[in-house]
Amino acid sequence: MEIYRHKQVSMWPLLLLGVVALFSKKKPRRSLLTLCLALLTMQLFALKTRVDERGVSWNFGLSLPIGEIPFDEITDVQMTQTGMLEGFGIHWTPRLGWLWKVSGRDAVMIRKKNGGIITLGSDDAAGLYAAITDCMIKQRKVLDSC
Repeated sequence: MEIYRHKQVSMWPLLLLGVVALFSKKKPRRSLLTLCLALLTMQLFALKTRVDERGVSWNFGLSLPIGEIPFDEITDVQMTQTGMLEGFGIHWTPRLGWLWKVSGRDAVMIRKKNGGIITLGSDDAAGLYAAITDCMIKQRKVLDSC
């Protein structure tokens, strides 16, 4: 059962669309093509995050690439902020480990048992953090009662 689902869309393609539209007022085909490309780009660079009873999963755009962490592999979760120099997209950073980010500064850092770090940027970092920690607490209560 899914507990949390969120999709963050990048607004950069819309900004690009506005700039191109300013310069192509007399060429409606170019404006239409640019609109289609901007909408496609927005979908490709949308970051989708999910939390269910098994763990946390996320992906960009059309479901590729994808990442997931079961709750039993998570040792710590905390809210953090990213800097401008850490950029956008999917890449490794010394401070945040593997960073998945569309825009903004807010993020949730997940530390794994093997020492790895995954940081998920989100415009709803508080909601993502709450969903992960609530599920981890519930899972530990069930294990303690067995």
